[in-house]
Amino acid sequence: MKIFDLIRISFYGIKSHKLRSVLTTLGIIIGVGTVISMMSIIEGINNYVYKVFGSIGTDVIYVQKYKWLVFSTGSTRGWWKKYKNYPDFTEKDAEAIKNLEYVKGVAIYKKLFNFEKIKYRDKSLNNVNVIAVSPEYFDIMGYQVDKGRRLDEEDEFFRRRVCIIGKYISENVFEGENPIGKEIRIEDKNFIVIGELKEKGKILGNNLDNIIMIPFSTGNLISGKPKMEWQKVFLSPTLVVKIKKGITIENAMEKLRKFLRKRRQLFFTDEDNFFLNTSEMIISMYKSITGAIFAAMIGIASLALIVGGIGIMNIMLVSVSERTKEIGIRMAVGAKRRDILYQFLLESIFLTGVGGVLGFLLGVIIGKLVDILTPLPSHIPLWSVLLAIVFSSVIGIFFGIYPATLAAKKDPIECLRYE
Repeated sequence: MKIFDLIRISFYGIKSHKLRSVLTTLGIIIGVGTVISMMSIIEGINNYVYKVFGSIGTDVIYVQKYKWLVFSTGSTRGWWKKYKNYPDFTEKDAEAIKNLEYVKGVAIYKKLFNFEKIKYRDKSLNNVNVIAVSPEYFDIMGYQVDKGRRLDEEDEFFRRRVCIIGKYISENVFEGENPIGKEIRIEDKNFIVIGELKEKGKILGNNLDNIIMIPFSTGNLISGKPKMEWQKVFLSPTLVVKIKKGITIENAMEKLRKFLRKRRQLFFTDEDNFFLNTSEMIISMYKSITGAIFAAMIGIASLALIVGGIGIMNIMLVSVSERTKEIGIRMAVGAKRRDILYQFLLESIFLTGVGGVLGFLLGVIIGKLVDILTPLPSHIPLWSVLLAIVFSSVIGIFFGIYPATLAAKKDPIECLRYE
């Protein structure tokens, strides 16, 4: 029998029981929809995270007192105790590293934890991220000035009370007014705004434009004493080292580690009293987290698909039983056993295939709603279309093969006698 005739007969069998066919595909729709929606959300977040850290580059090393991975292992209280007695990095360390042959540039910065409230005339803003940076920080970290100018060596040398503000600060404090040349108050100190940064946006709800930058030397002069012990570690100065092209990050890290050990006069049996962190560490941590979430969601969705597949097999067994006489008549007029097998197998594949397409559309809708209603971005990869159709079709073959085989093995004489 021709394949087109088999498809037509299979489609007719499904069409004659519309409601049952729709209910049968619900499990497949829910399972595929769950996978596609989670895939779109995770893929969207992945693209955004890679874009954010891509602006910094993979050729940047953060030299700090603590290791970033400590925050990914679920450590809570006391994580800082191991690092609290490590020496802080200074501008002299930055100058020494700057002269290394494989280093393109070095910047130093630190967060000022106590300076969280700013004020301009009768307007104020809380929870502002204030950091003290050296002039090289802008080039290395990819910050660009939209208005005014950025910090320079004279600001650093004379410890000027000047600052550069983010777009969020400008919109919420100055409200359309040109901020350049205006004086703002950071806690109890006055600063003159000399520049406004280009907008960076948000990442997972964290506003990257809620930031104020002041000269590093000025930060050393006015910074308050940390209130808690862990702040001495977390708010300690950080060196940001940019590596020259042609040097691998691994090779540069090994050379820099040897240089710092020698500079700090560590014996060969002594542990490092510093850490070299990179953006690849954040991406790796992020991948491990999202990978675990994705694996869990795949497991949940697989259960829905298995339940849907069992529903398909159950309905196909009922269909075989109901159409026993039809099977006998078709065999009597010349249909071969393989024709019967293919007919019922095609019905199963068609049901799961339609469920896969509808599940894909459901997943796209859910992903877009999450994109619109939450800070989480979404992105539908093109290969997910093929994945949805192929995966659902495989479910149809796996759970449809037994009912189809059962139908093909029926005795045509017994089928004709069936009432």
